[in-house]
Amino acid sequence: MRKVSKIIILAMIFVYILTGCTTDSKNIDDQVYAIMIGIDKGVDNKIRLTVQFPTYKGGGGGSASGAGGGGGGGGKSEEKESGQVDGTIVTTVESSTVLEGINLLSTSTSRHISLVHCKGIIFSEQLAYEGINLYLSDFARFRETRRIATVGICRGKAEDYIMENKTLIGENISKSIELAFSQSENSGLFPMAFFTNVYRSTISPYSQPYALYVGLNNFKNLKKETEEEPPLKTDEQFYPGEVPKKGNLKQEMIGTAVFNGDKLTGTLNADETRYFMMIINEFKHGILTVEDKKNPGMAIPFDLRPGRKPDIKVRFDKSKPVIDLNLNIEADIVGIQSGMHYESIDKMNELNGLLKGSIEDGVSKTVEKVQKQMGTDIFGFGYYAASKFLTINDFEKYNWLSHFIDAKINVSVYTNIRRTGLMAESMPVRYSDKTAK
Repeated sequence: MRKVSKIIILAMIFVYILTGCTTDSKNIDDQVYAIMIGIDKGVDNKIRLTVQFPTYKGGGGGSASGAGGGGGGGGKSEEKESGQVDGTIVTTVESSTVLEGINLLSTSTSRHISLVHCKGIIFSEQLAYEGINLYLSDFARFRETRRIATVGICRGKAEDYIMENKTLIGENISKSIELAFSQSENSGLFPMAFFTNVYRSTISPYSQPYALYVGLNNFKNLKKETEEEPPLKTDEQFYPGEVPKKGNLKQEMIGTAVFNGDKLTGTLNADETRYFMMIINEFKHGILTVEDKKNPGMAIPFDLRPGRKPDIKVRFDKSKPVIDLNLNIEADIVGIQSGMHYESIDKMNELNGLLKGSIEDGVSKTVEKVQKQMGTDIFGFGYYAASKFLTINDFEKYNWLSHFIDAKINVSVYTNIRRTGLMAESMPVRYSDKTAK
């Protein structure tokens, strides 16, 4: 009986301990969740920190209709002064560190600003050239940092970019941001760069960091119409803000920011980013257009996807690294403007050769640009080279990152056109011999 009593008492004690709340617990309603953070170089202090968080008005978490609310007042001028943007608040403060800035913002915010749901961390290009590890390390130590937040480098001011962070499709801006970042899988024109991977790469002996490249489009890139016949341009050598378009959001995510350590050392355009993602096995899907060599001025677009994982082997010729890079890409034909019957077996081999040459040339030029011009290994070849050393200490003494610029890289691409879309044979357009009256 005494033994049973002791067990009951111990059970009650454990239940009390396990269900007790800690002193640092916070209710959900006591917090506001930052959805985007921007960091620019400061004027009177080290940095200028911009934070965007939802207003929770209009019945939705950051809904587009939430900025309204009811009732008179100064209207648009008051909203602009308070930083209201599409159901969110965008506020900027100068501070010595990121976390100090968030602490300062609490003096004018009714709720604790939490980073646990932050979707993106945007650095200005100017700050990135000087180095960002001072600020990444703050996030790395802070328990509230969302480890899968996307890191981006802004062509211009991060504050201006976040001020244009709106949603035109749907009402939930948090979901819109996540879906926008996920478009990397549909286009292959910009990479996914999570905070954990970026920070880890700044201190890694195996590879160097890369980030998403973003900017604003002023809708002034569409040229005026002329009577001249426009040329066929199949390359997509665009950077943020350069896409010839008008309408939709001003925000653009296109290209890759390349780092040496924690300092920005260069950028890749849209085309180069696609080839870069093929190498690191992050390319999922995208449209590549090549010119029809037999019919100049006519285009053949392909729907690309990886056939197999890249085959990468590293060996050493004395102390010089030799890298064999083999890519396997599958494609579907999604258009033949010339109407030529490329679906036949003999013509299909010609198309395979055309596609192979285009991708192989693009991959080789991208690798050469990163290796020779920027001198940084963002491809992660160091992970393959490490297996050639007996110990990690031996690999670190060799200093792979300093030897990568001297490496010989052999690029080989295998392409396989598997499908011809919904048409088995191209048919010519038929015209009547006589003009209709």
